[in-house]
Amino acid sequence: MKIENTLGCNFKSEEILFHFTKKRNNLSLILKDFSFKVSYARERIVGGRRKKKFAVPMVSFSDLRPSELRPIIKSYGKFGIGLTKKWAIANKLNPVMYVSQESYVIIDFFEGIEHFYEIVKKSQDTSGQIEIAYNNVINMLRYIKNYVGELKRANGEKTPEHVFAKEREWRFVPSIKNNIYAFVPKNKIRTRYQKAYYNKMVEHIKLSFEIDDIAYIIVENKSDINALIKCLKDNMKHDALQIDKLLSRIRTCDKIINQND
Repeated sequence: MKIENTLGCNFKSEEILFHFTKKRNNLSLILKDFSFKVSYARERIVGGRRKKKFAVPMVSFSDLRPSELRPIIKSYGKFGIGLTKKWAIANKLNPVMYVSQESYVIIDFFEGIEHFYEIVKKSQDTSGQIEIAYNNVINMLRYIKNYVGELKRANGEKTPEHVFAKEREWRFVPSIKNNIYAFVPKNKIRTRYQKAYYNKMVEHIKLSFEIDDIAYIIVENKSDINALIKCLKDNMKHDALQIDKLLSRIRTCDKIINQND
């Protein structure tokens, strides 16, 4: 299916990635700066008897058609933005690798990185090449998620057998070559104050986009549209044609979920 806005720009629904947030103000900030802020997200990966719990700096998106967005909107919020997959690839985003908890791939990977870590600790290499190699290997953990697992929501609600793979997640994760914590142990990011401390360290990393990268802007209700338009006109440094192009891509949740694709 092709989606055509009022200015004649065409988008294929399978070539759009969606990002959602719970507050209109968060969406306004994304559109004001034309960028996403990287923040640490808690992850839990199970492989056989091993569990890895940590937080990773990232921005997440879903590779879903509009008609598939209902559960994503329920989980992550009713305000969102759809950006082209072409933009995502150019900015080094990558799909998540989903693994079964009992699969050889995750069990062997966990065992392998633990043995590799022991080699790094005992190494007499002063060049740092072995440590670099280890970091490059363990970096794969930042792109792995269990196919099915327990979902913990911010309000404390838990879903024990949530199928994460249905989200078809793509991630932007800063390179391990950045001077940041690529991983943070879960016990160091339990409270919102701890999380804010680490998020402060990555606030300089921006995932930017342009108007022509945007396929959709999504709001909860029609009443949100005027408020968003005012915010955009007050804060955007673009000409009238560019602003009109952007405003033509605003949709409500109900409209985008119920369109044919």
